[in-house]
Amino acid sequence: MAPQSRDPTHLRQYFEYLAGSTLFMHALKTRSDLDVNLLAFGDDPGLAKDASHLKFLATKNPGLVPESLKGALSEYSLQRHRKRNAKALGLHATPLTAQSLVATGIIKVVIRDRSDDTSFKRGTLLVDHGNEDLVDSGNTALSVPVDESWYVIEPDESIIFINSNGLVSLAVLRGRCSQRPDLLTYVNDCKGVRPTHGGELIQFGWNAGPCHAHVFGLVNNLTNKRLSMTARQQKDSCALGILALSWNLLVASLPAEVSTSCIEAIDGAGLPSMTIKGNSSDSGYTLDLPNGPLCFLTAERAPSEGYMSQNYEFPIHTDQLYAPYAMNWVTLHSIVDPDQCQLHGDRSSGGNYVDVSLRVVVKCATDTVMSMQPKFKHGTTLAREGVCRQGTAINFSRHIKKAFDEAIAIEGNVKAMVTQLAEEKK
Repeated sequence: MAPQSRDPTHLRQYFEYLAGSTLFMHALKTRSDLDVNLLAFGDDPGLAKDASHLKFLATKNPGLVPESLKGALSEYSLQRHRKRNAKALGLHATPLTAQSLVATGIIKVVIRDRSDDTSFKRGTLLVDHGNEDLVDSGNTALSVPVDESWYVIEPDESIIFINSNGLVSLAVLRGRCSQRPDLLTYVNDCKGVRPTHGGELIQFGWNAGPCHAHVFGLVNNLTNKRLSMTARQQKDSCALGILALSWNLLVASLPAEVSTSCIEAIDGAGLPSMTIKGNSSDSGYTLDLPNGPLCFLTAERAPSEGYMSQNYEFPIHTDQLYAPYAMNWVTLHSIVDPDQCQLHGDRSSGGNYVDVSLRVVVKCATDTVMSMQPKFKHGTTLAREGVCRQGTAINFSRHIKKAFDEAIAIEGNVKAMVTQLAEEKK
């Protein structure tokens, strides 16, 4: 029997047949591909050629579709759309090794060992050549690049630095979210683009409390006591989603050597995943995009410690981590006020990451993912006024792990402790 998709009676019978097919309804529930056998009308060819055609027929003829099939088909289409979004971002992809990334032909590799130069002192300001006017009188600053032995990574350059032992020292990859620019817009809008606002670094997830207390618990960034609990949870959920997206994008994009070593360190540390008050789950997140929510129901949440930054600058320093790398995603770098920025001559916008011991300057650019080794000296250059920079970061601070170890030695049960802290009233 040839398909007769325009016959209402035949269409109704077809929809009713599919709704009564246990095999077909199971395929919808499990988000399986709908092949011609599943779409068949008994022993005859189906009236729909594929899943998209079936959705089209059901949308055009809603009165003919049983409610059970209508609901299942709607959920199937939604989840498949979300899966395609995740695939477009590469979130389900197995991370490639540094060698495989370089083999794509769009990423360079440089073999370089770190310098033992001790003349670059902690606390020294960093400034790009041409921007020395940004250094206040009496302050000591290091102008970079220092000499021709330094490497400057241009804004459109993706590169991986490997030492003579074959280990990744620094990875800088550009345009990893280029297929979904709306996600970059969402991330930056949710964080709040405030071009004239001073530098800030806001922590999310778990921390060690005030320095004098050293108590493991959830960060409380919402100091406005007038906010209702619902408004607080909405804001927290937004940050949770952004940092989960950041983590999954970073893991999928950066060299497998980086991702694997960090995941192994996380597993070894035993710290709980990032969560928020009133939600002790360890997986799944939602991004409330303007055109509808984008949900990753089973995706991993970010590790315990994440940050959002805007116009943040820091001098030469080192950080003590329990993982070999830290990761970040630059989501915005924009000159919002050219007159205030005053770019002329050899001046630059600044705000560039500097790996001091590797002798590398990373020019800041929107949609850049990076992995670095913070136990070595690093910092950022001073930025000019009129420039807005934003980003997210995943870190693995030893002092937070220490606070967790001390807490779990008392509580004994990680799950019970996390649940109690997450459900605890403010």
